[in-house]
Amino acid sequence: MRNNDEIVNILTTARKKKKISISELARMTGVAKSSLSRYENKSRQFPLDQVSNFSKALSLSPEFVLGFNDNEDEIDNNSISKSNNYNYFDTGISAGMLMEVDPFTKDDVQQITLSDVIMGKYAGDQDIIVSHVNGESMNRILPDKSLIAIKKFHTIDDLRDGDIVVFQDGGDMSVKRFYFDDNSRIVTFSPDSYDSSFRPINYRYEDFGNVRIVGKVVVYTVEI
Repeated sequence: MRNNDEIVNILTTARKKKKISISELARMTGVAKSSLSRYENKSRQFPLDQVSNFSKALSLSPEFVLGFNDNEDEIDNNSISKSNNYNYFDTGISAGMLMEVDPFTKDDVQQITLSDVIMGKYAGDQDIIVSHVNGESMNRILPDKSLIAIKKFHTIDDLRDGDIVVFQDGGDMSVKRFYFDDNSRIVTFSPDSYDSSFRPINYRYEDFGNVRIVGKVVVYTVEI
């Protein structure tokens, strides 16, 4: 089995060869960027319980990372090109004021192929649906036409304040940041835009039954 420095060297080499930034790997693995930097400069021990998470994000086998499979070519093998198909809805989702879009139906479903490197730990997840953003109310994070991967929503307990969600009120759909004030029992969907004209959308919790949270945005791609 490899020691800490050897494991970190394997992961760092794979990250650089795949041209993945520390910020991108942090998003893919759900680990803080500051923690990743400490792992790579070896000022903090890499946690072994994260080997599987990082291996999946970097398209490596945990056995190779740990040293049980010493295939030196694994970093350069075809795993970098692995991809999966996901349900894709070309209707788009408003990142402006609530606007009516066609609700997701079977007729809307297309297929889109995305690299496992892009999808990270969500690669192959069958609870993922993909669409794109229309509008500017989330342009600090999600510029107009950004591609978003949405993890289907199960219960409100799955969400944290600040999560980006897709929600539906009747036939109107939008993407915003989610906040829940447990004291006032107010659910807020807030824009994150350079344009201050966009305003939060508030619901009293007792009126929230008419609102459906489609899912949480877990991956997004941005053209620069």
